[in-house]
Amino acid sequence: MFNHCKPYKCNIFRGVSVVFLILLGILYASAETHPYSSKRPKIALLGDSMTWIGGDSCQNPTGWSHVLKESGIAGKIDIYARSGATWTNTKSTKRNPKHYTELLHDDNVVYNQAVRLIEKADKCNENPNIIVLFAGANDAWFAAKRPGLYDKEDSTIKYASDTDPASVTTLEGSINLVCELLQERFPDATLLFVTPLQMSKTDAETIFKVSDIIDTVASKKGYQVLRADKETAITHEQEAKSPKYTYDGVHTNPEGAHLLGDYILSILIPNLQYSTTSQHHN
Repeated sequence: MFNHCKPYKCNIFRGVSVVFLILLGILYASAETHPYSSKRPKIALLGDSMTWIGGDSCQNPTGWSHVLKESGIAGKIDIYARSGATWTNTKSTKRNPKHYTELLHDDNVVYNQAVRLIEKADKCNENPNIIVLFAGANDAWFAAKRPGLYDKEDSTIKYASDTDPASVTTLEGSINLVCELLQERFPDATLLFVTPLQMSKTDAETIFKVSDIIDTVASKKGYQVLRADKETAITHEQEAKSPKYTYDGVHTNPEGAHLLGDYILSILIPNLQYSTTSQHHN
């Protein structure tokens, strides 16, 4: 893991890593002798608008998913993220994978994205090798709309696949429920968690609080967590004063997308060792 990244260190890191990642991406995409050249990993992306803004085809340069696609390391990228999504369920949340909105809603939760991913995998007989889960900004921003958000829950609970999401209304429990669903259905997949970025709409301490819960639950289950709230140069103070890496204080501009994309890629690349496992559901 990186230490807290000062702005000038992040700029140096970015300058070096951009060249490295582009070259490495070209090698992954074109080298016929490389073990991943014909079986590059299938990657599924779950989360909120910070992933969704890249577009379902990862074509929008304001999204970090565009950087991921351009790197060439993935054989396929499927987007399940939705703007307005939260980790935290409510007492009115239903199992509703067909629901579509770009706004905060009881059914616009990562849980339903996970269900949609599972249904598609069952239908197409094709599993993702890596699942990236990047959410939490709306949990912090709209905490009042998620009244059970900070309540404590036993994160060691083993939820059944048919658990009613309305019965799990804490942030801790909601993350745990998604982990249980994905682990049961995709036991060979690598799960990578990314905490929300700092932004202008809420203070850094609130983002840290939400990120700490995500980190705690995922780490206890043995998953790797990227602390984007602390390990990138994107800060509440900067974006609230004069946006530098975002176009609105929240969502990344192309420069911010590259900063975030390079950071995530630096962790994804070592995980490519898993890319040849579980290509299909048996």
